[in-house]
Order: sequence, then C-alpha cells, then structure tokens
Amino acid sequence: MTTATPPVSATASGNQRLGGAFHRFWGAGLFTNLADGMILVALPLIAVTLTQDPLLVAGLTATRFLPWLLLAPLSGVLLDRVHRMRAMVVSNTVAALVMVALILTLVTGNLTIWALYAAMFALICCETVTDPANRLAVVQLVPARLLDRANSRVEGGRLVAQDCLGGPVAGFLFAAGAVAPLLGIAGSYVLCVALLCAVPLVWRRSGPEHKDADAGGETESAGSEGFWRSTGEGFRQVFGDRILRGNMLCNAGMMVGGNMGGAVMVLYAQQDLGVPAVFFGVFMMSMAIGGLGGALAGDRLITRFGRRAVVLGGYLGMAACFAGVALSVAPYTAFVLLTGAGFFMVVSNIAASPYYQTVVPDHVRGRIAGVSRMIGWGVTPVGALAGGVLGRIDLALPFLVGGVLMVVTALLARRVVTETARRVDLRLTEMNEAASTGEEDPETGTEERAGETGDEATGFAGEKTAEGRQR
Repeated sequence: MTTATPPVSATASGNQRLGGAFHRFWGAGLFTNLADGMILVALPLIAVTLTQDPLLVAGLTATRFLPWLLLAPLSGVLLDRVHRMRAMVVSNTVAALVMVALILTLVTGNLTIWALYAAMFALICCETVTDPANRLAVVQLVPARLLDRANSRVEGGRLVAQDCLGGPVAGFLFAAGAVAPLLGIAGSYVLCVALLCAVPLVWRRSGPEHKDADAGGETESAGSEGFWRSTGEGFRQVFGDRILRGNMLCNAGMMVGGNMGGAVMVLYAQQDLGVPAVFFGVFMMSMAIGGLGGALAGDRLITRFGRRAVVLGGYLGMAACFAGVALSVAPYTAFVLLTGAGFFMVVSNIAASPYYQTVVPDHVRGRIAGVSRMIGWGVTPVGALAGGVLGRIDLALPFLVGGVLMVVTALLARRVVTETARRVDLRLTEMNEAASTGEEDPETGTEERAGETGDEATGFAGEKTAEGRQR
C-alpha cells in the first residue's frame, strides 16, 4: 500500500526560502537547545562536587523526567489556551531567572544537592512548555510546501546545539569554575527570548482558536471550557482515536527499545568495546552526527521515496542498527552503527511530525502533544530499568533485545504509519491548493477554508472521524 506523492518536488521547494521570521525563531530554538544540552552536563558535574553518593547523583537524572510525567498534559492544555510563541518567551524567561537564583546560591556558598534538584525540576517544567510549543509553532511560520524542510532545519539545529555542542561547551566552561556554565546557560535563555521578541508573530494578540461546528461555525476560545475538563479531553482524544493512540504506542515501544541499550552504553563502550573514558564523549556524538545527516536529507528522502517509506524504513533501520551494536566487536563498527541509528531516528521524526502540525486541529494540538509526550517520556525509565537488568546478564543483550522490540513495534504499527502518512500528504496537498488560490495567510502560513470546521477540514479522527462517518 502506498501513500500520496508529496505535494511539491525537491526542485520546486528548493527555490523557496523559509524567511527571516522563521530563521529568528530557529535561532531562538538553537539557544534553548544549547542551554538544555549544557544543563545535562553542568548540573551533574556540580552535583559530584557536592556528594559522592551515587544514588543522590542519579536522582538528578530521575528528576529530569519527572516534570514530563507529571505536567506534560497540563502544559499541553496551557498551549491550547495562550499564544504559543509568547508562552515560549515566558518559559525561557522563567528558566533564565531560575539559573540566576542558582548562581546566587552558588556564589553565596549555600548550594546543596537539593537546590540542584529544585533547579533541574523547575528548568524541565519550563521545557514541557517550550519544547512542544517550538514544534507546533513552526507551521505558523512557513507555507505547507516548506514544512518538511523547516522541520529538518529545526531537528538539525537541535542535534547540533544540544547533543554536539551543549555538553562539550559546558565541560569546557566548568574547567574555569562551577559558576561559568551556569552563566552560559542563563545567557542562552536570554538570547532565546531576545530572538523570539524579534518575530512579528509573537506580538499578535490572537492565540489558538477554533471553530465549533455545533455553534454554527462561530469562533470559540479554547479557554472557554474548564482547565481540568480540557486536560481530560486531551486524554480522551488520544486514547479514543485509532491513529493517535497507535502513534503514541508506537513511540512508546520505540522509546523502550532504544533506552534499553542507552542505559548501559557507558559500561558497554568501556568494558566490551574498549573505548577509553577520555574518548567516551566523542563516541557518544555518533548519534548526533548521524542525526545531523538525517536532518539535511530528510525532506529530500520524503520527496524521493514517500512519507510512509521514510517513517517505516526509519524505524526498521534504527532497530537494525541497535541490534547490530550488540554484535559489534570493535568501537569503530559500533560508532558507524550508532551514527546510522541517529540518521534513521531523525528522518522518521521529520516525516511523522507534520501529522501533529497539520492534521490534528489547532485547538487541541497542545493537549494532544502533551499527553503523547507524557506517555513517551514516561516509559523511558522502564526501558532503562529493563536494560540494566539485562545488562547484568550480558552488556550486549540490552541492545539486541531492544532492537528486536523496535522491529516488532514497527511491524505492528505499519498500518497506523500508512494511514498517518496518507493523511499528512492529503492535508499538505489541500493546504498548498488553498495557498495557490490566495487563501493562505502570507505571514503565518496558515489558512482556513470557507464552510469547513477545523475537524472537518483536517479529517481528524475525533467524534467526527472519517471512520465514524463510515460506520
């Protein structure tokens, strides 16, 4: 079964520019990603200067995932009620203030491991707003024909800033003193806010709105229903929709499989592959390097092979690479395979992202993204724990079992992947046709078609799904 051909050829889209507003927005995301990458290295390094208790140091990593598990759905509801780019401005401002408070605690000699826990928790709370808002806002800045390219640019920037630069920069600054990386993190958040404020869309008064079909098409604010009711609606939409539920479970399975090997990577690299500790950071850049290649090639691969083939092929390719790592006997072989895993991971993410950006109605995108992210990040510790248990038997086993689990997940989800790709291609074609007739907003890259509500225009599978109409 094949999907519709992507609406625009690589040559045609290659003559289009993403625009200054997008590039300022993209630059703002780079600084946020840089700060996020620095946090993951700087705070553990500071923690080791405060305590040698492995449990307390590991608790910092556990704290990183807690806000996603507890707050992601609530953050999603918030993003459906407010202007998403302004939410990014506020969340990055709060993150900068948290870093300033942490710096003051450090320089006054009052820093404790518990203060680091509190800072990590607060910073990731901000990330639960910033990260989904960053991904959802892209569709407001570029026309539909350039969405895959814009997603590639955003994903590539994240990999370079967070995975390639963040850690080394934090380590280099830490050598000059514990306060130096904290200043760098705070400065990155401030620069992010400055660039966001230079995007004209930030100053628009309107926030996410939708048309209520039952109200005769009149505009209704997303904040008209209660906050907790909105949160529950997010869960009902995700678990009640076959495609959303399938994509969420597929993502969860891939996360569990991938994190089985990731949990024991440092031990496997040093004990089985013989990677010296001094080169472990370089070894771990393999996936980021592959991901950067995927970001550069993602939109071209979608045009050449089709969205379904890129998503499903990316999942299976990633699984094969992880399973191959288990069979590696040399660090060079494992490095190449992990580079491949990063490549396949990113191209599949780029190809799948437009479903949430275009097919899902705007007024529920935030809460649906929040619930989906809560499940995806929430299962991460399960995969890590399972990898640790398997690693006690053999350090290569988590990679092998994780790869097999990812293959099974991808094959079980193949029909969902096919339908997801079909709907995305159809929706992008509709948006391009609307743009060609002059119905597209040139500044935001969005449009509304007369006589259709948000749900009907997208074919979104809620109460009024195509599946439901067939029944």
